[in-house]
Amino acid sequence: MNRIQISVLAAACLFLACGMLFPGALAPEDEAWTQDELEAITIEIQAEVEQIRGQEFKRPVAVKVTDKEGFISYVMKRLDQMGGPEKMEAEADIVKMLGLVPASMDYLQVTLDMLEGQVGGFYDPSSETFYLMDSFTGAIAKVILAHELTHALDDQYYDIDGKFEERLDDRDASSAYSSVVEGSGTSLMTLWTMKHIGELSPDDLQKIAEMSTESLDGIPAVMWKPMLGSYTQGQSFLNKGYRLLKKQGKKMSDITQMAFEDPPMTTEQILHPEKYWDSGRRDDPRLLVLEGGELPEGWRLIENSTVGELTLALLAEEEEEVDFTNPMEVSSLTFTNDAARGWDGDRLVLYGNNGEGRFLKLVTLWDTEEDAREFELAMQARLESWRKTVAELDSEGEGRGSQVLVEGNPEEQRVTIQVWHGVAPSSLEALSAERIVEVTDSASR
Repeated sequence: MNRIQISVLAAACLFLACGMLFPGALAPEDEAWTQDELEAITIEIQAEVEQIRGQEFKRPVAVKVTDKEGFISYVMKRLDQMGGPEKMEAEADIVKMLGLVPASMDYLQVTLDMLEGQVGGFYDPSSETFYLMDSFTGAIAKVILAHELTHALDDQYYDIDGKFEERLDDRDASSAYSSVVEGSGTSLMTLWTMKHIGELSPDDLQKIAEMSTESLDGIPAVMWKPMLGSYTQGQSFLNKGYRLLKKQGKKMSDITQMAFEDPPMTTEQILHPEKYWDSGRRDDPRLLVLEGGELPEGWRLIENSTVGELTLALLAEEEEEVDFTNPMEVSSLTFTNDAARGWDGDRLVLYGNNGEGRFLKLVTLWDTEEDAREFELAMQARLESWRKTVAELDSEGEGRGSQVLVEGNPEEQRVTIQVWHGVAPSSLEALSAERIVEVTDSASR
């Protein structure tokens, strides 16, 4: 990609929307493939990808073997290309102020450590090159190739980079599109695996089933769950479209094309596929525009975006313990909840000053009054622990005080959250004056 996509909840996806996260490594007696071996196997699997998808590659796909050092170098280069330090700092500010990670966490380092322990390969659309990590070979590497070559095929037909660039300022839309990209790769990878099931040993199948490893133990869900969901929920989203439309003669390749050419707008549509695929139940979000007054001296706008149902579901649930070595437990994970269902739009703004002060406002819209009340109650239930986290942020900065406020307005199907730390009383009124100036149907965008 020309730029790294950073989901509001998953900096784990920061390096691309086209990676393959896989557990395991070579057995001691195994040897990494040579470049010639990799190229030969790639040609073989590329032909199978074409046959399964029903589309031919327009151009050759370069393939290379890389190592963890090469992967981290790639990630950091991508971050630098998009002004990464500021973007990553904003990501860290948001998830800490929402109480989703500890105040003292080194967010970038934990993210890099988590990714380094999991990545099996990645496709770089900007160079049209697939990179296989040198710790993978044999059947597992072939599965990774099937996934990554699907990304290459999709990129040649649908311009993965271009679609992401259109969504850079909308975190929820970026996450939804990531799910289309990863869902496509996972769907074809699954078909390839079924085709070759007789060639895979029980140990291979176990590794394929495990999409996470011990490197996720102790990591907050906000950092791994959206990443995992882009694979599993993205695949379910495409499968649902196929089940709904196959009576109209649509093939899976048609469904994939539809999703790439007219991508879902929100993670709500990924989590509830009927809200995208069923024209009678289509549910695009209301669009919110916020406008503030003149900012206090030294303050600037850092973020203005949409976060979506998947983010709000994490905000509304208790942190769960997951045994990532148990494929059944991982496959039974849920990605939304009662408090987040009924989402109908939102807008998050984040301001910062030249010191450590931060002010965040999140305005959420809901389908019904009941939906708004349910979300408000979920937010009120976690206020005590939430305020403690934000107080820790304040103690590390200017120490001017901190607060988390939740205000429900069920009659207008709205819940507003304000969070701040290190804000002088003289600045608070101006910052909190952010007001709604427009709420529209997405169809009018």
